[in-house]
Amino acid sequence: MVYIMVIVLSVFNGFQSEVHRSLWSSGYHVTVSRTGNPITDYDAITKAISSSKNLSPSVKSAFGSIQVNALLEIQNRFEGKGVRAIPVDPEGLKSGKLKDYPEIVHYNKQYLEQYDRGNFVIVGREMARFYGWQVGDTISVVLPQGAMMRKGMAIRREMFVIAGFFRTGFYEFDLNLIFMSLPTAQRVLDLNGQVTEVIVQLKDLSNLDYVRSVLRDELPENPYLYTIRTLKDERGNFLAALQLEKTLMIIIMGLLILAGAAGIWVTVHLLVQSKSKSIGMLRAMGLATRSILVIFTAHSMLIGLLSTIVGGSIGIFVANRLESIIQLSEDMANSLCRTFSDQCSPVQLIPKNIYYFDHLPVYADLNVIFGVAIATMILSGLAGYFPSRRAAIVDPVHVLRNE
Repeated sequence: MVYIMVIVLSVFNGFQSEVHRSLWSSGYHVTVSRTGNPITDYDAITKAISSSKNLSPSVKSAFGSIQVNALLEIQNRFEGKGVRAIPVDPEGLKSGKLKDYPEIVHYNKQYLEQYDRGNFVIVGREMARFYGWQVGDTISVVLPQGAMMRKGMAIRREMFVIAGFFRTGFYEFDLNLIFMSLPTAQRVLDLNGQVTEVIVQLKDLSNLDYVRSVLRDELPENPYLYTIRTLKDERGNFLAALQLEKTLMIIIMGLLILAGAAGIWVTVHLLVQSKSKSIGMLRAMGLATRSILVIFTAHSMLIGLLSTIVGGSIGIFVANRLESIIQLSEDMANSLCRTFSDQCSPVQLIPKNIYYFDHLPVYADLNVIFGVAIATMILSGLAGYFPSRRAAIVDPVHVLRNE
């Protein structure tokens, strides 16, 4: 029981941690836009947000951004991709750690230093793997003039050099998103001094609803000209699914613990029945009721302690190697499949297009495991208490007469 709980909790905690980390690095928390029109006074908006007494304690950063849909030209065919442009600082270009960008996992320093002065982009690592790109390769992107794709609008084909790869851990983003600097996007899209939206990054995602309720009143000019969206609006179903998963996980863990406690109760109950003669003799020799109660309760707690130590140790060992075990299982299944059939579809136990992650997130939180161990010990004691209480009140005369 403890073994199963440790593995399940490790995967669940890893999944939750990876989701939150991916949301922080791939999704932007609050966006302010004007329907159908670019924003020209975005500096005034960012200044108003940053200087607001109501918002500044919750806001990490506020900046103008351009987001457009583009077409990536690959071997005479076009594939839709998202393009995101945000400002960069010179120090970040030198260090490779760009503020408000996802983690840059591989880059060319010379290209990155020219990132905001030429046609350079940063693409997702999964996109680079999918198309077989390397840093320094040139890609062709078709962009809409004025940042809006609509009927009758001119388009522009631009060549970009890949300056580096980013990774969010969120497979969908790493496969479909291209980053460029804000000055580059304004130049190639003919949006001089304009952006399509203002992004507000928060220090804590729990403040999303509060910031949204306050933000409109802090905007300059007519605040109702703007549309405000949050991460919950864009991924509400996904966040709701996570909450449902958390609730179901709590229910499953509770049922597992109750099942384990029931097993301990049955074990101690059978032990009391098998030892009834010995208990009667000990009671006849003057052993105190409390001593019998302590003996059998301690026995059940010892069962809980041993199961916690053995199951927890094995669970932590397997959890830390679970991704390798799953990968080995996939390789074995694919090898067997190819051995017996030439028309075999690759086996993928954890499809990336469903879970969006490029790896299996596993995090064995020792604090959570310790809490499970304590809960198991307590419930083991309670499960053994009632059979022990029955053993403690055994009438020695009745037992010895029947024996």
